[in-house]
Amino acid sequence: MGLALGFGRSATYSHLARLADAGLIARGYDSDGSVVAITASGRREVGADKGDVRSGATHGSGLRHARAVSWVAALLTLRGREWVSDCELRGLAEWQIPVVWAASRGRHRPDIGVVMRGSRVAVEVELSHKSPRRLRAILAGHEEAIASGRIAGGLIYVSDRADVLEAVNRSARRVALPERRFRTRSLVDVQAEVRRLTRERRDPRPDGPEQSTSEAPIGEAVGSGRAGALDSEAAER
Repeated sequence: MGLALGFGRSATYSHLARLADAGLIARGYDSDGSVVAITASGRREVGADKGDVRSGATHGSGLRHARAVSWVAALLTLRGREWVSDCELRGLAEWQIPVVWAASRGRHRPDIGVVMRGSRVAVEVELSHKSPRRLRAILAGHEEAIASGRIAGGLIYVSDRADVLEAVNRSARRVALPERRFRTRSLVDVQAEVRRLTRERRDPRPDGPEQSTSEAPIGEAVGSGRAGALDSEAAER
């Protein structure tokens, strides 16, 4: 949060302490650091009263996933991109991804929705293996949404595990997801870019920002280049 907002450590913790004292956020701690979640009172305060934060988002695998999504959101914020959270996507039909099973048809929504150059881009944060059947069904839904123009900007998958990204790439090929509209990216690279952009904000270089060779298209429209590419120059041309 402090990285995205451009606050120093002391200012960030001071703001969080006041918000917690007012009952607007809940704070927790684990081996990876602290976590902050908005409460029902906090939602009402900002005019977004959609109930309290789900308990799973403050411990265990739910916290791990929420923390990873927050890194992606921080990067988008630092890049000045318009993004929509999973909860906000719930009521937006244009972001719903069709998921077709053998005897039924359901809906899936991405973890983050981004609007870039007028096109919607879906971002999925995947930290563990889904069953091949479910993963293919979700990716096939993304392929349909891309083909229809609803998610014309494409799809980006983020994970902290190389084997998960490999499985996603295999399933993407099986459902013929167009390479020009699909990318994967390591969570480690996302975190590194957030830290780099934050340093540049705090201490801008007189000769312009330093370029990262590992930068990938989070915050840039998905374009040319092979699927899974992490080279920013290839992705952003």
